[in-house]
Amino acid sequence: MKSKKQHHQEQQAEARQEETPATSALGDEMPSEATGEPAVADVAELEARLRALEEENALLKQQLADKHDSFLRTMADFDNYRRRTRQEMEEIRRIALEEFLRNLLRVMDNFERALQSAEESRSFEKLLEGVQLTYRQMQALLREAGVQPIEAVGKRFDPNVHEAVQRVESSEHPDETVLEEVERGYLIQSRVLRPSRVKVVKN
Repeated sequence: MKSKKQHHQEQQAEARQEETPATSALGDEMPSEATGEPAVADVAELEARLRALEEENALLKQQLADKHDSFLRTMADFDNYRRRTRQEMEEIRRIALEEFLRNLLRVMDNFERALQSAEESRSFEKLLEGVQLTYRQMQALLREAGVQPIEAVGKRFDPNVHEAVQRVESSEHPDETVLEEVERGYLIQSRVLRPSRVKVVKN
C-alpha cells in the first residue's frame, strides 16, 4: 500500500500535468509581447518628418541654385563694367593724345615757316625770331598739358626732383646747393615727368 505522502505527491503531479496543456493553450491565446518594432503611429510620424525634410532639402537646393545664378550674373555685369571702363579710359587717352599732337603740329608748321623765311632772306635775325616764336609756342603747349619746369639752380638739392651728375666745390655756396642745370627737368600735374640733371656743390 502507498503511504499518504506518496499518494499526495502523485495527486500533485497529475494536477500539474492537467494544468500544463491549459496553460499552454492560454499562452497561445495571449497577445505577444512587444518585439521592438515601432507602432503604426510612430511609422506615420517618421514618414511625415521625412517628407518635411525632403521638402526643406528641395527648397534649400532651389535657393542655392538661385544664389549661384545671381552670383554668375553679378560677375558677368562686373566684367562688362570693367571692359567698358577700360575702353573709355583708352578712348580718353587717345583723344587727349590727338589733341596734343594737333597743337604740336601747329607749332611745327610755324617752325617750318620760320626756317623757310630765314633761308629765303639769308637773315640770322629772321631765323632767331622764328626760333624764339616756336620756343614760346612750345612752352604754351606744355603749360596747357599741365607740364611745368622744375626749379633747380640756387635751390637745395632734392633727390625727388633732381639728379646729380657732378659734384663741384664752391666757396660761395653752401653744400648741397644746385650750382648748374645740365638738363632741365619737368613736372606734370605735380608728378616728376623728368628730373633735372644738375651739378651740386660739395665742399
